[in-house]
Amino acid sequence: MAEGKLSIARRLLQSSPPGELRDVAKDVSKLLPAGLLSDATLNHSYLVSAMTPDRTHRIVISKETEVDLTHYLDSKNKKIFGFDHINHQLKPNEVQDCPEKFSLLDEPYRLALQNALDDYSLAQYTNQGVVAVVSTGENEIAIVISTERINLRNYWSGRWTSQWKLQLEGQAATLSGSIDLHVHYYEDGNVQLQSRKDVEQTITYHDPSSLASAVAQAIIDEEHVIHSNLEDMYINMSEETFKEMRRVMPVTQTKMDWSIHAHRTAKDLGQK
Repeated sequence: MAEGKLSIARRLLQSSPPGELRDVAKDVSKLLPAGLLSDATLNHSYLVSAMTPDRTHRIVISKETEVDLTHYLDSKNKKIFGFDHINHQLKPNEVQDCPEKFSLLDEPYRLALQNALDDYSLAQYTNQGVVAVVSTGENEIAIVISTERINLRNYWSGRWTSQWKLQLEGQAATLSGSIDLHVHYYEDGNVQLQSRKDVEQTITYHDPSSLASAVAQAIIDEEHVIHSNLEDMYINMSEETFKEMRRVMPVTQTKMDWSIHAHRTAKDLGQK
């Protein structure tokens, strides 16, 4: 029974809107036995980010950067940080260097990608974006990008994330991944938008710099496609979808004279 409740709790937490995990966890914890909701429950599924103790940059909390359930890689400064899943904070007393995780043969490519995508993130998302680039196997590199805007005082929040696998093969690389968008607006209502786009393409390169530039441009191009499609959808909804949802004229195609009907209704009620 407890395992079933925990499974439901995980589903609720994983679907929580950006920036609202703590509020959802607070409510969900009331439905579970004491102590059942732990760090292990709130693990890597959320692609959130956390500021480093020196406040120089943020790191991504994800499966790709996970060392164990409570420790994550900082691919920018090549360190490991402890992470408090409940409060979404890095633990300043749990930090260590990890040069062995950044000494594989593809390290020059990983480093070039990290630098290029950091520049891309700053240009696209100012200081709201965070990038992690991690070697995950022989000639394989994982990329995680996350940015969010949280404004709960004004009843909205949003997160844009993407996860990529880059397989290096000679002078060509296969880039595959997905881009996810999740927006929540809940002033006088409760509206969520979730969108996902899967991508796979081949990239040619001749050195780490050319690979990094090509990957960054490929990601930018795919994001522009999503932006364009969303703008087309909004225009279509305003000009067509919403109009089809309401009737401009009654079935008789004659406008109702509200004043006459109001007087008649008042007279009928008075007679009763």
